Amino acid sequence: MYRGSPGDRLERFCKVLVILMLVKSLFGYLQTYMTEYLEQKVVSRIRGSVFRHVQRLPLSFFDNARTGHIISRLTNDVTLLHGVIIGVSASVVRNLLMTMIALAIILAVSWKLTLLTFVVIPINAWLVGMIGKRLRRRSHRAQEGMADMTANLEETITGTRVVKAFNMMEYEDRRFEGLNLRYMMQNIKMKLWGALSSPTSEALGTISFVIILWFGGRLAISGAVPPENLVMFVGAMLFLITPVKELSKLNNVVQQSIAAGQRVFSLMDQTPEPIDAPGREARFEKEIVFDNVGFEYVPDTPVLSGVSFRVRPGEVVAVVGPSGAGKTTMVDLIPRFYEPTSGRITIDGVDTRDLQLGSLRSLMGIVTQETILFNDTILNNVAYGDPTPDRQRVVTAATMANAHRFVETMAAGYDTVIGDRGVQLSGGQRQRLAIARALLRDPEILLFDEATSALDTESELLVQQAIDRLLEGRTTFVIAHRLSTIQNADKIMVLENGHLCELGTHEELMRNEGVYRRLYNLQFGLAGHAG
Repeated sequence: MYRGSPGDRLERFCKVLVILMLVKSLFGYLQTYMTEYLEQKVVSRIRGSVFRHVQRLPLSFFDNARTGHIISRLTNDVTLLHGVIIGVSASVVRNLLMTMIALAIILAVSWKLTLLTFVVIPINAWLVGMIGKRLRRRSHRAQEGMADMTANLEETITGTRVVKAFNMMEYEDRRFEGLNLRYMMQNIKMKLWGALSSPTSEALGTISFVIILWFGGRLAISGAVPPENLVMFVGAMLFLITPVKELSKLNNVVQQSIAAGQRVFSLMDQTPEPIDAPGREARFEKEIVFDNVGFEYVPDTPVLSGVSFRVRPGEVVAVVGPSGAGKTTMVDLIPRFYEPTSGRITIDGVDTRDLQLGSLRSLMGIVTQETILFNDTILNNVAYGDPTPDRQRVVTAATMANAHRFVETMAAGYDTVIGDRGVQLSGGQRQRLAIARALLRDPEILLFDEATSALDTESELLVQQAIDRLLEGRTTFVIAHRLSTIQNADKIMVLENGHLCELGTHEELMRNEGVYRRLYNLQFGLAGHAG
């Protein structure tokens, strides 16, 4: 080390210094990278777990939840957990170790001064804790404000056609501005309580230190404590102040993260559907039976009461009735979107509640009244869920659904991206793609919410032809809005006020002086009057 001329030694020292600084910088970078990687990895896993859980929640949860609130919990609230997961945990461990070392030193120096310290510090901790509780409440309110603002954004952007059609831009501006202002004020109050934590802790720490110093000084003057011990005690107390101060700062982050965690885990506490629960494999060869089925969304407010019927393979069953009669609810019970409140539904004699849920739903294809398409290509929308779709099968399904011709006219054909909710397509085109998606899946049981009344004559004809191909050879439940489209159904079920009041063919029901005949005459009478 000391060999060579002074210049050589100076050169070696400079090289070692540079190497040490490079090593320090490298390890500092690696520490930052690993900490950030671990934080992001854990947050990503939490977000993925929450999303998977939300996907498996029953429809009854979404009936009462705002979409924007769910989005806010998945994005904003999960992100707020970022700071506390790794960085805070490591800092807490480091500062607690420093605190324990300092406490061991002061305990060894003077038990009297240590006793006074243990009297003063809990008071400080209690006061800081009170501020922390207020901060957590304010943080929770701020996060609720963010959720309300996100929900408003989601609703306004989704309904932008309605907003523009009614010229309500200024109204929506005012509504958003009110939510934005409320979130701003809640956020400011949260920050004010957070800013109060550190100076309060410092002030209380200083007062505590002065009290201990005064008491220790009196002991030193009286000779009860050696002066050098007092100096050591003061040094240890000064050493103790830094970790305590750091811990008080971390308290702000922890309280915000706790508030976010409460919102996230309250979502995780919701009971999911038993998708993976064990059960018998679903098979449909003989019949579907509704046996005295009743259902209530709200206790003591029945939506369905005493519904009983049976359907055999290949039958087309139309479900009709006035608005609010329970048509959609009844059909939603078949794939167990909801569970019957009373009675039971069986497939080939097995209660659907005893069937494995994923297996049950694999039997079914669903075409909803509100056509749901995704901001993706036509190919991927028709072959939804298939990572490697067979293009020829997609083309065949689209052809059967009367969609192939219009798809071919589009710039990129089946690779055309159709925009959010298929906004680039007409209503009839969207419905035909939804039918093509159901045809591609080739389900044994089809649940179809027929809605062609909003289409022009040509589109309605094309959609109706596609519907006829879709229903062919399948057991089908059709929620019918236009009675002219279901006259050839094998069975027509008429619901009124949640009761199955009539069941039969079109001809049988028209011979009765019942609800179906009244609805039929009313609908066609209105049509004739309009013409």
